Amino acid sequence: MATSQYDIEPCREEIEDPSIVGDEGEHIIQGGEDEGGEVGYAMTSRKVLFGLAIVVGIAVSWVGSTQLSQSTYSPTFFAPLFNVWFSTSWMIICYPVFQVGVWVLRPWPSMSTRDVYRDSCKIFGQRGLTVRTFCYYIIPFTVCWFITNYMYVWALGLIAAADVTALFSSNTAFIYILSWLWLEERLVLLPARGTSVLLSILGIVFISYAEGFAGPSLRGILLSISAAIGAAIYKVLFKRYIGNANYGQVSLFLTLLGLFNTLFLWPGILAVYYSGFEYWDWRDMPWDFLCGSAAMSVVFNFLINFGIAVTFPLFIALGTVVGIPLNAMVDVLFRDAEFGPYEIGGTVCIVLGFLIMLIPEKWQEMMSCCYVETAQAEETNDRNNTREGQINAGAQPIEA
Repeated sequence: MATSQYDIEPCREEIEDPSIVGDEGEHIIQGGEDEGGEVGYAMTSRKVLFGLAIVVGIAVSWVGSTQLSQSTYSPTFFAPLFNVWFSTSWMIICYPVFQVGVWVLRPWPSMSTRDVYRDSCKIFGQRGLTVRTFCYYIIPFTVCWFITNYMYVWALGLIAAADVTALFSSNTAFIYILSWLWLEERLVLLPARGTSVLLSILGIVFISYAEGFAGPSLRGILLSISAAIGAAIYKVLFKRYIGNANYGQVSLFLTLLGLFNTLFLWPGILAVYYSGFEYWDWRDMPWDFLCGSAAMSVVFNFLINFGIAVTFPLFIALGTVVGIPLNAMVDVLFRDAEFGPYEIGGTVCIVLGFLIMLIPEKWQEMMSCCYVETAQAEETNDRNNTREGQINAGAQPIEA
């Protein structure tokens, strides 16, 4: 599935690792400066190695989920809504898998299973998980998740997977705009941010022009862009109403999301089936592709949530970027797809816009300040040169 809990934003300074904070909130300092430096270097190296592995895992799982979802389409099967419902139902296993990992790895020996569960319930506020908080948080986010992924999967039945993933990656530009509108974050008018948004828009225009502005291609493009906007809305609202959450809390959230989807959204499946809007043959269901796509989707979300805890956020973002050329490679090798210069150029623009948005905000501000200072200095020099020229011109003798 396309939507995940991870919010793509500029890289920021590292946050303190809670594992090196004592029970009373005091830092546990071990060893001297040399030993601390060696430990810090070892931890950084380990995070980089974990990051590289997670980049590959995220890219492969995203490509696998996307390609397997596209493979479900056939003359006897057209059911993007059923596909999304079936895949989302698999999210139920997220929190049980997390609890099994806690039992096996014992990352917090002093915490019992109940303590871990109570900590996970903090994602719903001080009251924890109640019927009211379930309805307030889970239901609207499930609806947004479902609609977003429905548009993404439907688009896969109309245009190439590489084009869908490229257009979907433009959600970083929408996240930036919606964060300013809804999160009341300051609008940082930095050259890098503006360039990122413009590149994303330019990439959308290029791919749209290559696909054509009519027929199924146009619907696929509009669905892909709508899915990008839906993902941005989901992530920004998650940031606004829930905030930062650890991987245990997110796992519980995804499990409850999958549970609500399974128990309450199945009437929509019957409605589209008996209305003829979607069709499938129960005797010839592509269960291998459906199950493979659902499993890859679970792996994708697990790696994103686990990766945030063990490595740098930049690697999580790079995993989704690497998925774009991988999808294109799969389309070319196995689906005989052909990509023209406009599609390639549009994809490159969106990827560059994605990467530019990841530049640390401090670096962007430094570059912006240097740019402004340079421009002001040049303007001052121009004024001084103009004044000197005027003075020198006034000192010249007037020729007859």
